[in-house]
Amino acid sequence: MDRQILAIACALLAGAATLPAFAQTATVTLTVNDVPTSKGGVLATLCGDPKAPFPGACMTHSGMTKAKAGATTITFEGVATGRYAIQVFHDENGDMQMNMPAEGFAFGNDAAWPVTFESASIAVSGDTMASVTLQKMPDAASASQPARASARGAPAPEGATREDVRAAGLNGILYRPPGAAMVPALIVLGGSEGGIQAASGVGAGFAKHGYAVLALAYFMDEGLPQTLENIPLEYFETAVDWLKAQPGIAPTAIGVIGGSRGSEAALLLASRRADITAAAAFAPSGIVWQGLNFSNPMNMGPAWTIGGNALPYVTPDGMAYRPGGPMKPMFDNVLDQATQRADTSIPVERINGPVLLISGKADALWPSFEMGERVVARLKAKNFGYPVQHLSYDAAGHMVFMGDPSSANAASMARAPVSPMLGGTGEANMAAWLDNWPKVVAFFDEALKE
Repeated sequence: MDRQILAIACALLAGAATLPAFAQTATVTLTVNDVPTSKGGVLATLCGDPKAPFPGACMTHSGMTKAKAGATTITFEGVATGRYAIQVFHDENGDMQMNMPAEGFAFGNDAAWPVTFESASIAVSGDTMASVTLQKMPDAASASQPARASARGAPAPEGATREDVRAAGLNGILYRPPGAAMVPALIVLGGSEGGIQAASGVGAGFAKHGYAVLALAYFMDEGLPQTLENIPLEYFETAVDWLKAQPGIAPTAIGVIGGSRGSEAALLLASRRADITAAAAFAPSGIVWQGLNFSNPMNMGPAWTIGGNALPYVTPDGMAYRPGGPMKPMFDNVLDQATQRADTSIPVERINGPVLLISGKADALWPSFEMGERVVARLKAKNFGYPVQHLSYDAAGHMVFMGDPSSANAASMARAPVSPMLGGTGEANMAAWLDNWPKVVAFFDEALKE
C-alpha cells in the first residue's frame, strides 16, 4: 500500500472531521463556476482564522469532489458561525498540487490579487450558499491535455526561432538563436508538472544568449507516458544524439539543466553521457525517488528505467504529511534510508564537466537545499575534477529558478499566490531569480563557449 498518496488523500478529504465539534453549526454550499473540464477534482478550503497567512495553509474546513465541467458543487458540513475566507483550485491533473499557470483557481467573492482574508471571506450565520468563478493566468494551457499548437510552449524570444520537435519519438520544442554560426546547445527538463510548458518557459530565454535550446517533455504530453513512471533514460539519450546531429549546433558543446524531478533526469543523463559537458539542477535531488501516478496511487512504479529495468528508488514517508502543510517532511524522514541505500544515489561524480546547483532553503515541497549539499559532499568525497557551485537562497522556495526573470513565464509566477506547498515568499523568489539568472548564463558560457 502506498502510504504517501493514501495519507495525502485521506488528510485532504478528512480535514474537517478532525476539528472540534461546535454547538451550533451550519452547512456551506459552494458552487465553483467555469470549471473547464470534468478531469481531476476541485479542492476548496474555508479558513476561519483572520490572523493566519492568507492565501496559505489555513484549512478550518476542507473539501474535495470530482470535477464537473461548467459548475462543480462542494458542501462543507458542521461550519460554526463566523467569517471564512475561501480558497479553491481545479486539480485537473490529479497531483494534489496547484500547478501555475495551468490550473484554475479562485478566492471567495472572486477577490482579485493581492487577496486578503477580508476580501475573500464570507459570513456564515446559518446555512449559506456561495459561488466563485475559476480564473487562470493569461495564456495558460490545460494541465491534463496538450496545448494547442499555437499556444504550446513559450514563444521564441525576439530574433530567435522555434520549431516543434517530433522526430525520433521525441516531444519538444527547439529554440535557435539568430545567426547561422555553430552554437552550443542545452537540453532543458521540467519537473512533476509534466508536459512542455515549464521546460519551454525556463529554456526559451537562453536563446537570447546564443544557445540552441531543446525544451523536452518526457511525460504527460502527446505520444508520451501520461504518468511519471517507467520513463526510459534512453529517451533522453536519444535527445542528445538528435540534437548533436542538427545543423548549426556544435556537437561538442552540449549542456543539460533540469528542475525538481527533472533534476534527477538531468543529473542521471549527465552521469551517463560524456558528451554532456555541463550540468545544472535547480530544486535538485541527487537521490532517485519513486514515480508518480495519482490515478493508481496504491501501485506506483519506478520513475526511471535503463534497458527496461527499474532504477532503485526511495519512497517518501506519506504518513508525515499533514493537510495544508509542507510535503518536505515526507522526504526528510527517509533521507537516512537513502544514505543507507547507495544504489538510489545518482553517480554525479561521473559527470564530464562542471556542476551547478540552485536551491531555496525555504523549499516546502522537498529538501532541495539538503539534497544539493549531499551532491556537493559526494562530489568532494569522490575528488571530482570539475568546478562545483551550489547557489542557495535563505527565504526562497521550490520555485527558486525560473530562467529569464523578465519572461512571461516568470511574470505569471510572480503574480500567482504564494503556495504553502512550494514554500518561500514572492519577494524572496523574485530576488533569487534576479540573482541566479546571470550566474546560470555565465556558468554555461564558461563551460560551453570557446
